[in-house]
Amino acid sequence: MGRTRLTRSAQSPAAAWRSWRQDDARRGVTVIELLVVIAIIGLLAAILVPAVQSARSSARNMQCKNNLRGLGLACHAFHDAHQFFPRNTVRPRGTTAIDTEPPGNLWNWHSGTYESWHREIMSYVEQSGVRVQDAVLLLGCPADPRGPTYQIPTYGFTWYVGVYSNPTCVNNGIIVDDSNLKQSFTVPVSAVTDGTSNTIMIGERPPPADGQWGWWDSRCCTEDNISPARGTNKLYSNGIFGKCPDPAIYKPGDVRDNCAFHALWSSHSAGGNFCMGDGSVRTIAYAAGNTPVGTTTLLEALASRKGSEPVLSDF
Repeated sequence: MGRTRLTRSAQSPAAAWRSWRQDDARRGVTVIELLVVIAIIGLLAAILVPAVQSARSSARNMQCKNNLRGLGLACHAFHDAHQFFPRNTVRPRGTTAIDTEPPGNLWNWHSGTYESWHREIMSYVEQSGVRVQDAVLLLGCPADPRGPTYQIPTYGFTWYVGVYSNPTCVNNGIIVDDSNLKQSFTVPVSAVTDGTSNTIMIGERPPPADGQWGWWDSRCCTEDNISPARGTNKLYSNGIFGKCPDPAIYKPGDVRDNCAFHALWSSHSAGGNFCMGDGSVRTIAYAAGNTPVGTTTLLEALASRKGSEPVLSDF
């Protein structure tokens, strides 16, 4: 009678273990297969990383536009209440009462103290109790590598400023500064004769590298929160790349370079975002902003409220 052949189930435990190890070895991954998998993973990463970065950049740009829309709505709510747009001024000429500063504010609001246009709209963005040294999230662009809440111990900053054309025509925009004038100077919507949809109200300009300008609630100065579309090298003579250019034109800047503060610019690669006088938000590419319009540039023309410049609607 023949011997019955053992099946695997009838094998001894040691024999079964050896058989399983031999089968497992035959199922192992070869070096070539491993290299192929690594190559595929690398290819997918090369495809996905730029896509993720692009998505993040788009999200930051959208948040920046939303900030500008919020500021535009606040400016129009202020206009509805006071019949003119917010501006830089001095107390008691402004709209914040004397000696009513928030608790812990670094200076008092006595008669003759400076009142910024940002301060005037704080109650319309539910920030009436914010102090001068605080960062206001709505005023920070998320595309800035320093972060939208970048600040120094004594001041918070703004990335969004009122705009005028150039130093030869200060106060020709919608948001103005009458702090050095003997009488109050305000701009109602009826004074924007170029049309609110063709006039910039607020533009982007990140704070300088040294933190000495660009404060949202300034003690004194137009330069902190109102900017020319085309400036000079008045505030800084040199930056990290050498002598500051004069004129300072609308172009990409660097947050490490003080020179960039002299004109409008943004941390977005496509160009700056702008809130127009009607509250709409538009992106204007650097090349388009420097397009000649008569004897000026497109951005300078858009910054003036009553220049009658021939501006096309598809800029």
